Amino acid sequence: MSIKKGMVYVFTGDGKGKTSAALGVTVRAVCNEMKVGWVSWYKGGKWPISEKKLPLKIKPEGRLKMYWLGEGFYKLPTDKATPEEHKRAASQALKKAEELLGKVEVLVLDEVNKAIEDGLIEVKEVVDLINKRGQVHLILTGRGRDKRIVEAADLVTEMKKIKHPFGKGVRAVKGLDF
Repeated sequence: MSIKKGMVYVFTGDGKGKTSAALGVTVRAVCNEMKVGWVSWYKGGKWPISEKKLPLKIKPEGRLKMYWLGEGFYKLPTDKATPEEHKRAASQALKKAEELLGKVEVLVLDEVNKAIEDGLIEVKEVVDLINKRGQVHLILTGRGRDKRIVEAADLVTEMKKIKHPFGKGVRAVKGLDF
């Protein structure tokens, strides 16, 4: 059976691993010579995250394009952006995702579920993007899961936190967590 519409994967929940799962699918897709687009809703250009180096490691170059359009996580103690700046960044991320439809075979919408939950974008806008995907496979990550997103998805995996080192005051580990 051939796929007429791209698959929609959702990685959600309060546990670690949502972005990591999307990175795993990204690596698989690139290893199968697929073009992948990655749009990040919260992580910005200044964040020192390891996956930013990934497009430089892939040959031929250009198979993976990553866009870091966020202003940081909304309403956390480290948040320095205004609500308007967050909404503007979220709108730009959505616009970039729409531009990438049809230009890539896999499109990752990193932390889009959290952006919906935080009220930075409307769920209807994301459902519209899902409906316009054509044969593009979509991967949506982030905490939160609106029932309309779940209904539109082909696969939904919830990462459930059982134990996390942050609870003991251990910070994220470069190379493992970012």
